[in-house]
Amino acid sequence: MARPTSLDSFNALLKELKTAKLLPVYALFGEESFFLDKLQEAAIASIPEEARDFNLDVLYGDDTTADKVIDICKSYPMMAEKRAVIVRDFMKMFDKNAAHAAEKEDQEDDHFRESRTGPETLLTYLDQPSPSTLLVLISEKKPAGNTILGRAFKTSKKMRVQNFDPVNESRLAPWIMQWAAGRHELRFDDQAAELLGYHVGNNLQQLTAEIEKLASFVRQERMVTTEDVKAVVGLSREFSIFDFSDLLLDRQAEKAMFVGRQILLRSDNPAGEVIKMINFLYTTFSRVWIIARLAQKGYETNKIMGAAGAKSTFYYQKLKHAERNYPLAMLPQVFEALLDADKAIKGFSKENPEGILMITLKKLTS
Repeated sequence: MARPTSLDSFNALLKELKTAKLLPVYALFGEESFFLDKLQEAAIASIPEEARDFNLDVLYGDDTTADKVIDICKSYPMMAEKRAVIVRDFMKMFDKNAAHAAEKEDQEDDHFRESRTGPETLLTYLDQPSPSTLLVLISEKKPAGNTILGRAFKTSKKMRVQNFDPVNESRLAPWIMQWAAGRHELRFDDQAAELLGYHVGNNLQQLTAEIEKLASFVRQERMVTTEDVKAVVGLSREFSIFDFSDLLLDRQAEKAMFVGRQILLRSDNPAGEVIKMINFLYTTFSRVWIIARLAQKGYETNKIMGAAGAKSTFYYQKLKHAERNYPLAMLPQVFEALLDADKAIKGFSKENPEGILMITLKKLTS
């Protein structure tokens, strides 16, 4: 029997969250935030809209403690059968406690002693969760299997644990076909699915948006063809500097080069466009550098976001994710390549604008 895909697991959990037969605790993990976000929406929808003011709490691991979460979970719903408590990045509750423990070795007040026992507090609740509370724990990474949390998540019969792996680009076409069929009763031919996957990449949020556009464009009684994809997706999207930057932060070299060329082709002033692109990248990587440095020093997330000029959690997470591809030790080389490009485009090279951009991208992604 074939191993269930991330989409199979997602569909099963989504169906479960729409029924009355819910487990008291769900722990959802994975780097693919698309699935996690959709399941969070389903968990929220399990509470009637008119009851959410008093019976829905969405918390973040950076800004809360296990004690506070469990206190909320143990409180009774108000004028409703159930309450929902969602904790995003819940593992950061314990990272923060560990950091505070290192900084405050000599501070032993009652509150601090409680906060240091965060994992144990959660484990105690998992043994006897409130039947009137739906607790959804969400984190990018699972706790290690040899930790007390990791062992509890493996053995608990009162919670469901699910990990969602990113969809590999080589598996995008089957994913597209399965999603389109299940959500829109829309059939793709193989080449159309391959083209859509290549054009959009494995950004599932954008992929599903493009599939929805195609569902409105194509009659259900026929298959989506490559011509449909070219007509709808090709005309519905112009590449922007943000597309370009995102691909570069993900170190998708070939796609970044393709998008860079498309941006230059639409520009009336390619040299000026390259200058703007280099400046944008310099600002972006400066923010990545600030986030990496301050995180290394143990600063809290809200302070790091303020220093980096990341006004939204979504943008902050995107920049933080880029640390994996551009670690702190590598960033001086990145800045050097960008400064070289700036000099080259301003007259210190005989290379044309596209050539300067392509050479720079190779330096940044090699």
